[in-house]
Amino acid sequence: EMMMGMDDEGHDDHDDHDDHGDDHDDHGDDHDDHGDHGEENMTEMAEMMFNMFDANEDGSLSESELHELFEGMGMDGHEEGVAFIGLHIEREGEYGIALPEGVELHVLMRGGHDGHDDHAGHDDHDDHGDEHDDHADEDDHDDHNENGEEELAYDPHSWLDPVAVAAQVDVVLENLIEVFPEGEDLFKENANDFKVELVGLDAKFSSLADCSDRTVAANHNAYSYIAYRYDIEFVTVHGLDPEGEPSPADVLKVVEYIEEKGLTVLFVEEYTSVDSVESIVEQTGVEIKILYTMEMAPKSTDDNYLTLMEKNFDSLEEGMTCSA
Repeated sequence: EMMMGMDDEGHDDHDDHDDHGDDHDDHGDDHDDHGDHGEENMTEMAEMMFNMFDANEDGSLSESELHELFEGMGMDGHEEGVAFIGLHIEREGEYGIALPEGVELHVLMRGGHDGHDDHAGHDDHDDHGDEHDDHADEDDHDDHNENGEEELAYDPHSWLDPVAVAAQVDVVLENLIEVFPEGEDLFKENANDFKVELVGLDAKFSSLADCSDRTVAANHNAYSYIAYRYDIEFVTVHGLDPEGEPSPADVLKVVEYIEEKGLTVLFVEEYTSVDSVESIVEQTGVEIKILYTMEMAPKSTDDNYLTLMEKNFDSLEEGMTCSA
């Protein structure tokens, strides 16, 4: 299923809200029916667009056809060339998508208001309602837009799930062979060797099921893929943003939260301010563990994806009171 781009209010460009606005109060019971029809219209329109760009009528979009589709959707007035696609999955499994050069795909996840202040797939702290005025952009109202519709936030850190990475390896392998067929044997050998390593990583992370503590406090909500795959609950401790230098007030709020919740371990991203972390440790005695998100190249040339994921496993195993 392929969905049309949406305007700033989250409606498709051909909805019926304006045409039937005057009838809303008089026909409240019909609202859901209109919504159902809107979804049907969206599906029909998506199918029409898909067929329009499926030039060879093979039931799938090649890279060039997909590129033309994105270009076409960028010409109809949508800002910044943004479009939304919905994928209809007929059977469960791990999937990868190859996109044209210059096109980014963000995986949308339900709940939250942006990619850095939400919990990894979990609700926000309800016990901090008194911070409403100071952090209006972080409160629970942001989970819904002005029309009361649930918004979507995305977590791009799919590579933190070894199983998802294995699926991505298959996509890369297929495309490498297509472009450089003479290297097929070497590509397959390298891909298989790497996937063996990924299977080992998955087995290690799966052993975290033996840990008695299933909740992890972290300063960044970048771990929803780990949370989902290995049934770990991540909660975000706001105020220690890895992308900037926290203010003294932010550090104080982190300290208060740690003391209030009785946290003994705090997981932080590798880019977090060292000075702020040291201050928090001095004030609370909390133990700091690093969880690598690998958003940038590793600082050490001795590190790579596999070594950093091993370090992530070790940190989680030590911090979650595991028997293994």
